[in-house]
Amino acid sequence: MAPPSPTATASASAAATAAAAGRHDELFLSLAQQHGSIESLLDSFFDFLHRKTDFYVVTADPAGRRMGFRRGDAQRKVLEAFARYPLRDVDAEPAEPLAPARPTPKPRKKETPPPVKLTDKGKQLPIGNGGVTERYSWTQTLEDVTVLVPVPEGTSAKDIACDLHPQRVRVSVRARGNSAAAVLLDGEFPERIRADESLWSLENGATLQLSLEKVRKTWWASVLRGDAEIDTSEVDSTRQISEYDEVTQGAIRKAMFDQRQRQLGLPTSEELATEQLLAQARQAPNCPI
Repeated sequence: MAPPSPTATASASAAATAAAAGRHDELFLSLAQQHGSIESLLDSFFDFLHRKTDFYVVTADPAGRRMGFRRGDAQRKVLEAFARYPLRDVDAEPAEPLAPARPTPKPRKKETPPPVKLTDKGKQLPIGNGGVTERYSWTQTLEDVTVLVPVPEGTSAKDIACDLHPQRVRVSVRARGNSAAAVLLDGEFPERIRADESLWSLENGATLQLSLEKVRKTWWASVLRGDAEIDTSEVDSTRQISEYDEVTQGAIRKAMFDQRQRQLGLPTSEELATEQLLAQARQAPNCPI
């Protein structure tokens, strides 16, 4: 029997590739219809990668730790995947101009923040491990904080000025037809953040989202000093400590211990270590202490 011709082999290979590429089309089309926009679909996908995979984990030794990527590798993979498929320039082929269809405006559903419940000490019971203030709502994990700030409807990204620093933040928005900018947030964080790894985004022209990366893995009582605090003893960590790597497990246990010690008015792990060093120094001969 004669071997298949190169043309037939290439056609079969192309057909197999096309079939493999389209096997998830129904799933992706369903997801795209549920999200309504490319931006929303991409945001959900990368949120999934952030919560459920090690795609956002940065480490100098990914092979040794068997997780994560070197700094910049994850971003590079995204760009490589984008560049794998050619752009389709619709302007390259002239066509008869079509009158743009006017979408039927849908009334924007105003999101109402969840009701706030207080403890006997006047602190908020955590909602999503965060809380609600008059200006914003927020949630947190041990690694990060998400802040949602309402902005005037129709605000664009160029109307927003967001200055993120390791210990403070200032956010202002310039309303249309108004030369003066209104300050939405201006204050100090209770703990330091990684400003170079934190970012902000505008959601649907109505909500500013701040994604803050914590330096120290600990529960925040508030986003800004002086704002309404939550009761950090009531936070709910649904992720088991055993799911983290050993270094993170140690950091979590240390953070939980220190937080419990502060609530009881007792010394933290660092203060205990300092006391131990001083005690050892006092036992040394000719100690001036």
